[in-house]
Amino acid sequence: MGKGRWPAVPWITAEGTVDMGKIPLESTYLAALDRDRGRAGEALRVLESATHHGRTEAGVFLMGLLVHLPPDHWEMRRATVEALRALKTEPCAALLFSELRRVKSSNTTRRYLDTILEVLSSFPEALIRERFEALAEDPAFSAKMRRKFRMAVDDADDW
Repeated sequence: MGKGRWPAVPWITAEGTVDMGKIPLESTYLAALDRDRGRAGEALRVLESATHHGRTEAGVFLMGLLVHLPPDHWEMRRATVEALRALKTEPCAALLFSELRRVKSSNTTRRYLDTILEVLSSFPEALIRERFEALAEDPAFSAKMRRKFRMAVDDADDW
């Protein structure tokens, strides 16, 4: 490699930028499983970016990671949900809505549930409106949670 040249790897463009469509993700998958929160968090951001750039397999990994994480690892679960923001698909919406049903609202889980609501609110209306409407009418949820679901539906009216 001469002065001013970039390494001859397929994921570095001639301009020296990273092509997320070509970058290998195997080591990133392993890093996302690391016990070191900083390393795992960096990996989640790379996977979110890869998903945003059309790497569906990275999003599928993130969905599997969310399912695999211990139920009480709230910070890692939140970071994983935030990374799923880039995967606006029916299966991802279904997974996040299942999390809203699975996790009971408490002081411990509130930030996690709010993150799910925020991420789902960024999804296309067709994927979320009916589900939020159903949750808003479901007496299994507290009045406060049903209010949050109604607010999500009201936000959908602005789309």
